[in-house]
Amino acid sequence: MFGWLIGIVLRGIGGGKCRADRDKRESVPAGDNCRSSCDVPSLGVNSFFPESWRYAVMITAAMVFLGVFFRPFLVVSGFAALAVASRMYQRHIRFPLGIELGVFGTVICAVLYGPIMGAIVGLVAYPVSIVYTKEEARYLPVALLGIVVAAFAGGAVGLGSWNIVALGVGVTVLYDVLTGGLYYFVYRAPIFGGIVFGVTHVWFNYVVFSWLGEWVLYILA
Repeated sequence: MFGWLIGIVLRGIGGGKCRADRDKRESVPAGDNCRSSCDVPSLGVNSFFPESWRYAVMITAAMVFLGVFFRPFLVVSGFAALAVASRMYQRHIRFPLGIELGVFGTVICAVLYGPIMGAIVGLVAYPVSIVYTKEEARYLPVALLGIVVAAFAGGAVGLGSWNIVALGVGVTVLYDVLTGGLYYFVYRAPIFGGIVFGVTHVWFNYVVFSWLGEWVLYILA
């Protein structure tokens, strides 16, 4: 607001000065070569770079900067948001189905950026999601432990001789065996629910890694 007012004032002052110089030139004989400072063309940066170009350059530079230095954080945040969204149905369907994208995002980020970045996906997504789904928080430490193990397993093994489908399914099985065993022996959770979750979880992640795994890695690599 203040910058706008100052600009109006400066333009008013400049306009008055130029008008005064034009009045003086009209009183000077035609053969006089005197020129006012208003007649001197500006050779500043603005004459070479129009305002629209300057904005385009600044926006492009900001996008490059974010892409180079903050891309891992943007990708991890995106996968964490997808994982949260994929679990929202649990608020309305109180049945242990393994349809969620937490392991998928964890493995992809662990392969691309290392196990710590991969673990952040689940460490953010699971606590946030249970606030919405209103699930029992006592199971959360086991889920977080499982996702950390999954991230370090996926990051340590990497692709190498593995393809992304085999790695994703293997990490999913490891996560389900570890967390399912702890749920049963520590919390005495129903074994039938654990079996249903494990079967649907492995199947769902097989489908997701088969359809999207290679494509997502290609896009983000």
